[in-house]
This record gives sequence, structure tokens and C-alpha cells, in this order.
Amino acid sequence: MTDVDVLVLHGSPGSGKTTLSRALSEHLRVADVPHAVIDLDDISIVHPYPGRDFPRANLSALWPNYAAVAPGLRLILPTVLADEGEAGLLRAAAPGRTFTVCELTAPKPVLYERVTAREPNDFWQERLRRWVDVFTARTDLARIRDFQVTTHDKTIEQAAAEILRKAGWA
Repeated sequence: MTDVDVLVLHGSPGSGKTTLSRALSEHLRVADVPHAVIDLDDISIVHPYPGRDFPRANLSALWPNYAAVAPGLRLILPTVLADEGEAGLLRAAAPGRTFTVCELTAPKPVLYERVTAREPNDFWQERLRRWVDVFTARTDLARIRDFQVTTHDKTIEQAAAEILRKAGWA
């Protein structure tokens, strides 16, 4: 066990995980709080894709380096957790002092709009709209999250402040 606190930003495509991880990082930087962001999507960009275990294997390999950076490090992990089992596997890959999951939410039309606006072509737009459908149909989300924050009805700064407060990092 380390003295790293881990905050997982979990949610549907388009819910704001990447945007809010950056906003949280900036807030913590301004407050001079040791922190890091490891975007599991970014550490798994490879073709052909080796499978769902690949990002966690990369995180496990990176973990000792991050855990050694500074006492009291706060680690932010934006990702989509497929199920409760994957949450447990992620916890094992990043065994911090605390492990908190924040689910980010927005209404389905907002999620569709966001992924359509950000993706470069029809292929990726349609693929992510399908993932929005899959995610929003899930029945296990309440069992995975420690708390939930909506992202459509507030500014990025307001959402970031709410996440920090609910995580006990403010």
C-alpha cells in the first residue's frame, strides 16, 4: 500500500472524463498539491489493439514510478469501467491508500452531441454513439461508483469543484 490517493473518473463516452481530469489537474497544480493524471485511453493507443487487459498492464508497470514521485500524491484515472470486476482489477493495478470512483453523467442527447462534435469522422462518431447506448443501458453503475457528478448543467470549473469536494480533496 502506498500513500497515493486514487480518483477514477468513470462514465460514458462524452461525459467529460478527459476534460475534467485536466481541470482537476489544474486546480491541484494551483493549490500546489502533488498529483498526476494517467489517461488509460492514452496509454493503450496501439494497433492492433492487444485487448482490454493492456491498459491495466501498462498502469501496473507505471504505478511504482508514480507512487514514488511524492508523498501524498493524488492520482486521477479517467476511464470507462466495464463492470465491477474491472473496477477490482484497476484497484489491484493502482493499489493506493484510497480508491474512489466518481461516475460522470449527462443526458443521452448531450452525450451524443459531445461525441459527435469531438470525433473526427462518421466511423468514430457512430462507434462512440453505440458505446453511449451500451453504457446508459447498464444496471450496475450504482454498485461501481462512490459518488456521481452531472456534467451537463454546470461549468467545467463547477463540476471540478464538486468532484474535489465529494472526493475529499478540496
